[in-house]
Amino acid sequence: MDATASPRASTTPTAPDDRSVAGRTPDDRATGTGARPVAAAAALTLGVAQILHTQTVPFASVGDYVCEGAYALYLTAAVAAVLTLRRVHGHAPGWGRIGDAGALLYGLGHAVVAIPVTATFVLATNPPDPLGALYAPGIVLWLAGLVPLAIAAFRSAVVPRPVAVALPATLPLTMALGAAGPLVEALTWAVLGWSVVRAARRRAR
Repeated sequence: MDATASPRASTTPTAPDDRSVAGRTPDDRATGTGARPVAAAAALTLGVAQILHTQTVPFASVGDYVCEGAYALYLTAAVAAVLTLRRVHGHAPGWGRIGDAGALLYGLGHAVVAIPVTATFVLATNPPDPLGALYAPGIVLWLAGLVPLAIAAFRSAVVPRPVAVALPATLPLTMALGAAGPLVEALTWAVLGWSVVRAARRRAR
């Protein structure tokens, strides 16, 4: 071989390793890490705001907007978060249709509640009756989704099973704690997010 010729391998552009693009593995990208921290942060903001400030409707202060805005953001982020949770579990043994159904009901419940909450934030007062009536069915869907979601999460074991067992209690506990209730949702999504990312990194090793 001519000593002045460059080896073929050195002249052919090397495709980036999919595992190193932007410093993230395929499993890292599949976890959809953005929505869960946003949901946790919004719920934390809501819980702290409600503890420090008693909201009035119609709105009379910046604190009222903070409470309702954080609630609307949490509800919206939780819809995206549960869809990424479903995507992470999609091929895990034990998830199946029951997991898909749980994610659908849970996400739909949050989306339905988000309609009157967002209207309240925009209008700075209670929404019209047709929208205000959506709270009850939204909460029912939210609660109904937690049970199949917990069963599927327990069977697939991507998140720790004690976390899966605790899922159905999160909404009742949130409601029972009143102003501090959103802190339960913040903890829920923080733990779920941490568990999913840890599982993804463990698979990538």
